[in-house]
Amino acid sequence: MQKKKNFQKNTEKRTKLQTYVHEKLDGTEREGLIVAHFGATADVEDSDGRIYHAHLRRNAEPCITGDKVLWRLEKDNTGIVASVLPRTSLLARPEKANKVKLIAANIDTMVIVTAPYPLFSERLIDRYIVAAELLQIKPIILFNKVDLLNDELLVEIKEYLSIYEEIGYTVLYSSVYEKYGLNNLRDVLMDKTSVLMGVSGVGKSSIIAALTGVNNIKIGEVGLQAGKHTTTTTRLYHLPQGGNLIDSPGVREFTLWHLAPDEIIKGFVEMYAYMGECKFRNCQHNNEPGCALLQAVEEEKISSDRWESYQEVLQDMMGKRN
Repeated sequence: MQKKKNFQKNTEKRTKLQTYVHEKLDGTEREGLIVAHFGATADVEDSDGRIYHAHLRRNAEPCITGDKVLWRLEKDNTGIVASVLPRTSLLARPEKANKVKLIAANIDTMVIVTAPYPLFSERLIDRYIVAAELLQIKPIILFNKVDLLNDELLVEIKEYLSIYEEIGYTVLYSSVYEKYGLNNLRDVLMDKTSVLMGVSGVGKSSIIAALTGVNNIKIGEVGLQAGKHTTTTTRLYHLPQGGNLIDSPGVREFTLWHLAPDEIIKGFVEMYAYMGECKFRNCQHNNEPGCALLQAVEEEKISSDRWESYQEVLQDMMGKRN
């Protein structure tokens, strides 16, 4: 229990939406945008679009791609970050040893990118959705590489993903190879700062190259094989039509064990709507009589697949804490 409390305290400290002063300001600072993060250093873009390599203080509150900062230009034409300006959102995930991995800041939209099996993961989609909902941003599900599916498999995938459309999420389909669906994606990303999330190999870097025209993005040829790690740092790209797109390193799992059950269910919006309607106030939504959620599953008002996913997240959460 103490381990859980320490982790939550650490998480709250690192994700608090406020100004973090790294060192005393002297009036020479200018505003900038973190467009790439490398651990101890970062690339900062100034108001004129020029990019400078900047150092981060070792013991200072960390910043991440998407952060707006105050920074100073040093004599060697490098920069030093002085403070992080207030954030509107901060996406992070837990790691081992009660640490938090920052992913991106000030995002408006999360694009959950998936692709044909074996890269397709319903459970990972649901975990990303929970993270987005807790940031109060609506995610977009993008099924990429549709050119690798025959008609029968495409119908099967669309039938499954209709579950998400029925509960209010936008589902898009794309193929960079066939230049299919990219205009629809451009429209929903216009004038927003969005982050691409998904396992390695689903085509995030190829999508960014197609939307931005940037040709030096490292792209791995993986096809239907298990994903390779091609993106190693989080980087921000500007979209020609307006807006920003952040590429993130692929991860094989996105754990939620640091969250409480009442936080997790907020990410399953169709279930959260039934909260408070159970017979017993302390209902655990397991086998209790009069559970409104179980009744909704039986009446097919809640997808059985999503219900199973919710239960798996809870079991994973409890297993990681024990």
